[in-house]
Parts: sequence; structure tokens; C-alpha cells
Amino acid sequence: MKPRLVLVSHVDWGHIRQRPHHLAAGLGAHYDVTVIAPLSRKRGSLVANPARGVRVVHVLRLPGSYRRAAIARANAAIARLQCSPRLRGAAVVVVTSPELWPWVAQGAGRRPLVYDCMDDALAFDQDDAVRAQKAAWERALLARADLVACSSDELAARMAARGAPEAKLAVIPNGWDPDAFPVQPSSPLPPHGPLVLAYFGTIARWLDADALRAVVEACSDASIRLIGPVDGAPPPAVPRVAVEPPWPHDALAAAVADAHALLLPFRIDDLTRAVDPVKLYEYVALGKPVAAAHWPALDRFAPFVTFYRDAADLGARIAARALPPPPPHGERAAFLAGQSWRSRADALAAAIDACRA
Repeated sequence: MKPRLVLVSHVDWGHIRQRPHHLAAGLGAHYDVTVIAPLSRKRGSLVANPARGVRVVHVLRLPGSYRRAAIARANAAIARLQCSPRLRGAAVVVVTSPELWPWVAQGAGRRPLVYDCMDDALAFDQDDAVRAQKAAWERALLARADLVACSSDELAARMAARGAPEAKLAVIPNGWDPDAFPVQPSSPLPPHGPLVLAYFGTIARWLDADALRAVVEACSDASIRLIGPVDGAPPPAVPRVAVEPPWPHDALAAAVADAHALLLPFRIDDLTRAVDPVKLYEYVALGKPVAAAHWPALDRFAPFVTFYRDAADLGARIAARALPPPPPHGERAAFLAGQSWRSRADALAAAIDACRA
């Protein structure tokens, strides 16, 4: 009989698939997994994620946790009442954000506690008082956690600077889903005719509207598809840039089959510099030219991605069709081979086992 693991996530199970979804599924090979996740009010932006091999329990909250510290604290109390009964009998508790610390602080007891740090929670747009409250929760979580698994070296460095002991830190990057994104043949940009460019993922303030505008202004036959849920204010309207609702994870490869190239047009700031983008692994598998903003964590993708300096440089490269074809199928398959979500979940399970020993 597998030991029971409770993964407490800060994102709705119906949100486009992210690290918590993939790790929960992969950890099912080692544990009897229950996922506790908030119920989002934005039901129209969610997708029908399957829950194969895991149980999903929803937590109700009040809106406004990013806007007012009082609401964040109220939600912590509300969620704690809902979470505590679900933690009974768990061998391991995993949380994905410092805002979840008060959800589990009492119910976790002395069970092994894992902080799976996928982003810098303090770098998101939020009220200053909310950020200060989360910083306090993060300090408590780092002090209590038996393992702090970070998705990037930059995140690990930040967690160490904030008090996480080095012995507790592990870097477990994001990964690739070979079932949803089998490695495709390489396809170069067409030399002539209309260009369709695509981005898929959450559409939020980290998208660089200036870069998108530069592309369509520099290249009159280019259009851009942004596919995913909108978080916060919708992006500024730009001609030939279309915002589309999210697709189910297993359908994304087909959704961008008509795209000639894929974009990662992120603004570079404290939030993005700590990110290991899941979509870059998926882009590599799809075999299309890729253009991305650059920060040091992306250096290992250099053989598969064209990095641009700024918005004007991206526009000029698209107008000149100066995105080289992706490397051959075999080279991309070799790069991705050891980076599946299953292998990431196995690495996390091994690190958890070391904590439990």
C-alpha cells in the first residue's frame, strides 16, 4: 500500500496545466496522492484537466487575496479549516506557495513538509501589505520545511538568501510531457507569404506588449495568436494580435499546428528571471522556430531558441524571417529525453524519501 501524500496547490485544478498538475500525476507512481486546490471564480477560463490517479479536493475562498492583506489572512483561516481534516493520515505534505503555509501549519504536525517553489511568490503584482504578509509566511515555511524544491537555480539562490538552509535545498526544474507533446519533425519558416506566430500560456503582465506591437508593425504579413487564460487586465489591443481562450493540455499541439513560429515574449524582471518556462520544453518538442526573450536560466535552451535583445530586434528578425530552423528531430529528442515530468516527479520522490529516512 502506497503512503499518502497531500499536495496543496495555489492554482485551481482546472487552470491550464502547470507544475503542480504534472508533479501530482507523476508522484502517483510513488504515493497515494490527494490534491487540495482553491476553487477559482473564473470558471470560463478553466479547462477540463483529467485527475487520473489523484483525488482532487476544492477549497473555497473569498476574492481579493492579492489586493488586501486582511482578505489574505481571512482566506488563510477559511482554508485552514477546510484543509486540516484532509491532512490526517498523510505521510507527506507538499505546498506550492508561501500563502499556503497557514493552510497547513497546524494540520501538518511533524510530518515531512515539502515546499515546491515553482515561482517567486513575492515578485508577483500585489498589494505591499499582502507581499509583507506573504514574506512572513515564507520565512515560517522555509524554517519548517524539510525540503525546499526549486524549479530554477535562481529560485534556490533566493530561497537561500531568505533563510532556507542549504542542506534542505534541491533544484528540480520543470519538464516536458511526451504524451501531449511528442517530438515533431523540424519545420523552417516559409520564405514568403503570411506568417502565423503563436504563444500559449497564461496571458498576464509578464507578456511584453511592446514586443508584440513591434512584430506586427515591422512585418505586415505577420499575425500573432495568444492562447490561454487572461490573468488581470487584458493585454492592450494590438492589430493582428488575437487573444484566444485556453485549450485543454492534450490539444495544445494541434491548436498551434498552423503556426510557423512560437514566441516567448516575456518582460524581464524579478519574476521572470527566476522562471524555468514549461512552454520552452514544449516549444522544443513541436519543431518550429522559437524566438524568446533572454535571461540566464534559458542558456541551456540556446541550441533550440533564437534570443532577441529587445522589441525592435524581435520585430526586425521576424520581418527578415531571420529565425533559423530548429535542430533535427533526433537532437531535440535527445535534449528532452531526460526531462520528462515523470523523471522530475521521480527526482522529487527520491528527495522526499531522503527526508523521511
